[in-house]
Amino acid sequence: MSSVSAIFYSGSSPIRSSISRPYYGPTSTASSSIWPWSPLPGASDGLGAPGTRSRRRGVLKERLLTALLAGALLLAGLWFLNTAGVGVLLGAVTLLAAFEWSGLAARRPVARFAFPALVAFLGLASLLLPLAAVMAMAILWWVWAAGEVFVFRDRASPVWRHAPVKCLSGVLILVPAWRGCLALKAQDPSRPMLLIWLLAMVWTADSAAYFAGRAFGRHRLAPFVSPGKTVEGAMAGIAGAAIVGGIGASWLALSGLPAGRGALLGAAVAVASIVGDLLESKAKRLAAVKDSGRLLPGHGGILDRIDALTAAVPLFVWTMRYLGVR
Repeated sequence: MSSVSAIFYSGSSPIRSSISRPYYGPTSTASSSIWPWSPLPGASDGLGAPGTRSRRRGVLKERLLTALLAGALLLAGLWFLNTAGVGVLLGAVTLLAAFEWSGLAARRPVARFAFPALVAFLGLASLLLPLAAVMAMAILWWVWAAGEVFVFRDRASPVWRHAPVKCLSGVLILVPAWRGCLALKAQDPSRPMLLIWLLAMVWTADSAAYFAGRAFGRHRLAPFVSPGKTVEGAMAGIAGAAIVGGIGASWLALSGLPAGRGALLGAAVAVASIVGDLLESKAKRLAAVKDSGRLLPGHGGILDRIDALTAAVPLFVWTMRYLGVR
């Protein structure tokens, strides 16, 4: 085993949190054998199995309160801080997510801190590279990631079985997302509407998928990776993001992006966000953990909340530059 492989490997002790990630519809109550624990009687197994009505309401209330508070703080920071301040704010979020990602692949404690340091260094180094090149590289990575999720549905690909590759994946997930968000803020520091518009599309896709999946979900989207997510929920998320995309493009009156193109962009952003969500779910599944962390009550860790955004940012930023949108 190489020195890198001795530090990083694809295992971790499970997080026995009773809080589940948002799911895209109902699923079987059977517990997967990969999970080293069983759900409590009448409770959720963390993958969408129904528990008691009061428990579901309590979890939903906790999720909503956390989302409202965290969302308000984030939007306030994006609006009132200058570009450098936003870079620091989002950098802190990125480093927390890097620490959580290392928990999906790190064996030795030193790796939990070495990986965030590597992400910080490469994030600063990315500022020296052309933005379009960083975004294009990230898009190519996410195309490969889609294959990892949908082609190798019940196992890791031969490449992704290697721990150093998973660590490189974490860099490609987090660094371009941070750089892209910073670029969107810098484009109009006093009114970062493009960044807020992107967040609105991603959040709408997630929320629409969650509620539509609960109500109408029947066909599983990725049974091994995340049994609770359904095709019906995903389609609702895509439709919701398309609506927000079209409305946003019309309201912002962006040159080169009429409402129709905005709707298409919203749909594409939603598809990318689904891939980001599923990839992180697969990483957790392979590591036999349920949540990436416990920092956000009702949601899990930071990575659990930004996984969809990390895939959407490169596509959105690259499209804006390609179309010459101002």
